[in-house]
Amino acid sequence: MTVKMHRYGGSSAVIVPAYIKKALGIDETTELEVELKENGFMFTPVSKKEAALESDQDFINFLKETDQQYGDVTRRLVDK
Repeated sequence: MTVKMHRYGGSSAVIVPAYIKKALGIDETTELEVELKENGFMFTPVSKKEAALESDQDFINFLKETDQQYGDVTRRLVDK
């Protein structure tokens, strides 16, 4: 099957046909992993669990970075 890319703001969008979305069990809220291949690219649905774990890890990383930068100030505020 051939599909066209469409302008979407400063990016491009690919329309996923309904029968493919149904076969994969995905919808407009599904996150897709984009992987560059030798002669193109591939989209793979990210499971809700994987997305949640990735989001959790992003938050943990944010907390660690914040603690490194502002940890002393935060601890002093808590101690007051």
